[in-house]
Amino acid sequence: MKYIMFTYDGHGFPVAQHLVQEGCEVTIAQIMEESELYDVKEKEDPFDKERRLALFSGIFDKKPAKEVLEKMKSIKNPQEYFIIFDLNTLYRYADQIRDMGFHGNFVTEEDYQFEADRDKAKEFVKKYYPKMVIPEKKEFTRISDAKKFLEKTDEVWVLKSYDDSANAFVPNIDDPELSAGQLIHIMEAHPEQYEGIGFLLELFIPSIIEITPEKLYYDGVPLATTVNFENKPLGSGNLSIPTGCAADLVFPVDLESRINKIAFPEKIDEMAKAHKGLFIWDASILINKRDGKMYFGEFCSNRFGYNSFFTELAQLPSVDYFFTSLVQQKNPFTIGTVGTSIRIFNLQRDNDRQVADGISIDYKLDYQKDVWLWDAMKKGKKVVSVGESTNLAVVTGSGKSINEAVNRMYKAVESFSFVGAYYRPRADYVSLGYPTSIFNRLNYGLYRGLYQLPFNVKVGDI
Repeated sequence: MKYIMFTYDGHGFPVAQHLVQEGCEVTIAQIMEESELYDVKEKEDPFDKERRLALFSGIFDKKPAKEVLEKMKSIKNPQEYFIIFDLNTLYRYADQIRDMGFHGNFVTEEDYQFEADRDKAKEFVKKYYPKMVIPEKKEFTRISDAKKFLEKTDEVWVLKSYDDSANAFVPNIDDPELSAGQLIHIMEAHPEQYEGIGFLLELFIPSIIEITPEKLYYDGVPLATTVNFENKPLGSGNLSIPTGCAADLVFPVDLESRINKIAFPEKIDEMAKAHKGLFIWDASILINKRDGKMYFGEFCSNRFGYNSFFTELAQLPSVDYFFTSLVQQKNPFTIGTVGTSIRIFNLQRDNDRQVADGISIDYKLDYQKDVWLWDAMKKGKKVVSVGESTNLAVVTGSGKSINEAVNRMYKAVESFSFVGAYYRPRADYVSLGYPTSIFNRLNYGLYRGLYQLPFNVKVGDI
């Protein structure tokens, strides 16, 4: 299979690099301007743009997306290609390619709206997820109005922006007054992510167990389901600031698992049939341990979830095997495997307080399959950090048991060299010492009968 990847900010570059390492032909189509994606009022900051476009320079060639799109019109054997849209924000390009005869994951504006428009997602939940509870929310466009509300509330709230680049912020303290102070600080420190764009405060649900099942289809045919347990906060014990993902565990489950009956109503099958090529649906389920109620978290419709996508791929013979299997309408996963991942962060700053660039990244080639570089470029003969973000790399592990996957992952981490790198340690990954740890959530799902562990491990030994 040959590949063409469309990307704006390089989310899919680690996947592209692995495909290149496997010997596949890969063309990178880089979106140069944000206005190519959707209407924008302000131009991208020149410094940010320079670093964004520097990602993976020297590692592989990148071409302007408009130029690649034009050349695709003359390809005579489109069935030999898989087109990868690394995020669902790329729907304008997908719309132009969907009917050209290629394989791919052709994202739509509706897919993007399920993730971006929380009202749309929650109306969908009300209609098709009758067992799900939707947490109370308050919407705002001005920080001053939110401050007035927080100064009077006797509840704890979670802060969520409508800006895609802003992570949700969950206070790390149960006191309403002190937690409100944290929220106000975050809003005032980053007004550009809230003022004008719009944001909401969502009622915090205590004792939450988050589990995210995912279902994959190709041309409407259901092929595979996986279950993901993700730790988002930066630090051990799920403390500190939220990140996209700091660590996760993923394994395939049977299509008939109980959790899939909850997460994927018949409506999802109908939607999948309307999508050409690969369609992905995941549904974050938040369970309150105190009363067993299930709450809606969020949808990431028809896009790869990072780190979980790398964690899925780590369980397979190759990345090419994943896409080839889907095109052949075969389940790429083997029930009985498990994948783990840990994100490596660059917390260093230069004199201008920007993420430090130019720092060497090294790792042993024995673990090349488990290293997914992100904030990287080649300078001379060295691979170095770009400084585009703190997300330096992801390291995965895989095996037929959790212990095997975790052992391989941390051996790969030990082979990874970057001055000042931060990652969550093994003791945290395997911890049973705090309620939201990956293993405690895994055990809770077993207790509720949501799935079974198909791999060789005893719950008491985890």
